[in-house]
Amino acid sequence: MRDFPLTYCNPIPLPDYPRGRACRDKHDGWGWRNNGRAVDFRETADPSVLYHDGTWYLYPSCGMAWVSEDFSSWRHKPMNLDDVGYAPTIMEHKGKFYLTASGHPTLYRADNPLGPWENAGTITDPDGQPLPNFADPMYFADDDGRVYLYWGCGGAGILGAEMDADDLTRALTPTQLLIAYNPDHVWERYGPFNEDPSISWMEGAWMFKSGVTYYLTYTSPGTQFPTYGMGVYTAASPLGPFTYAPRNPFLLDTEGLVQGPGHGCLVRGPLNTVWVFYTCLVGYHHNFERRIGFDPAGFDADGNLYVKGASEWPQWAPGLLPNPAESNDTGWLPLCVMKGTRASSEAPGRTTLYAVDNNIRTWWQPADDDNAPWLEVRFDASFTTHACRLVWAEPGLDYDNGVLPGPFKYRVEIKEKEEDTWQVVIDKTGNETDLLIDYTAFSVREASFARLVITGWPHGIRPGVVDFQLFGTGHYPPAGKFGVWPQTG
Repeated sequence: MRDFPLTYCNPIPLPDYPRGRACRDKHDGWGWRNNGRAVDFRETADPSVLYHDGTWYLYPSCGMAWVSEDFSSWRHKPMNLDDVGYAPTIMEHKGKFYLTASGHPTLYRADNPLGPWENAGTITDPDGQPLPNFADPMYFADDDGRVYLYWGCGGAGILGAEMDADDLTRALTPTQLLIAYNPDHVWERYGPFNEDPSISWMEGAWMFKSGVTYYLTYTSPGTQFPTYGMGVYTAASPLGPFTYAPRNPFLLDTEGLVQGPGHGCLVRGPLNTVWVFYTCLVGYHHNFERRIGFDPAGFDADGNLYVKGASEWPQWAPGLLPNPAESNDTGWLPLCVMKGTRASSEAPGRTTLYAVDNNIRTWWQPADDDNAPWLEVRFDASFTTHACRLVWAEPGLDYDNGVLPGPFKYRVEIKEKEEDTWQVVIDKTGNETDLLIDYTAFSVREASFARLVITGWPHGIRPGVVDFQLFGTGHYPPAGKFGVWPQTG
């Protein structure tokens, strides 16, 4: 029986993270690390989310679909459409559900959010011709029954058209340019420092209506950069004219474990709250190696869309607060960042500090001959602990040669300085779920030390720990200083 309220923590822990599409397609372009050699990685990004009958349905790039009733735990629900392409979009219209994605203008239709899906036809302009630059599509059903399609990826900007509400594959109006790149908007400029004003990779259109105002969001300047963020234009009608909003970009975060929050969607959830789902950057093996996060959004007194930022500490689940956009933070702070560490062993170049440096691209890895790895962290004070986040690396992953992902098995233990024995707060030694990211809240415990004991990992893969993080609240420590490490229990 849980004796604590529901929380979540970014990046979100989706089971069965899919293989990167660039790996499957054998892409050998500039995206690859390691001198052009194909390196396997897992990714998902570009979330499109539907909140329907109290359930969240997530349709991201590379795999489908994931479902949650509480926003804290997600289940993988494979469909007859496993991957329709990058940047899918989902829409409910007249009792049916519609799904499409980038590059392949096929529209799919189903009677419920998880299919089975059938081919509803090819999306065209009013003359039956392909839509120009069809990528990153977004279908939007207005409350008057009319339907609109928004799309665009690259330098062409964000495009749009009204669709036939009775035949969603056919545009009623010619394609219109709704948003163009403006180099005066410095955050849109290409590059990790917005250093190139000659171009911007504008993409990820999403339409959201609040009251009588239409909010058309988009993302710049490129998914591989920490400067990737979300902006918005507003209008009084679905096809504009659109005005650049004053609080742009409304979501941007270039530092920390969760950075580059872009290509997202806005969804209305419990208590009429609004949530933004977004892509966040990893980019170790490939520039398309990405994860997903989400946070509450809101509107200020002037109707401007805003988000407090991309969170990477525990947040309250939807429905617990009436206005989470103002403050959804639990107050639980990270306890392990750059604290003292020691471990059973270290692989060359994979020091223990990499597990606590709040960096998505580094990890601690035990030595190859270490069959009982453990990692300890000293907090330097006594804290009330509430939750733990683990982010795993998978060195050795190689789908083509049968080295496949799978569950990591472990337990997390804590103790106070004066104690000789460890208390187990999380026991996943019997875990059978493939979780590349894992977040677990537990009953409150006092602790000065934490230990991760890894008991199992996928065959052929060495366990790597990108992030071992406990979250909690501090109080004044007992008199005296913390001294040497206690003996391992």
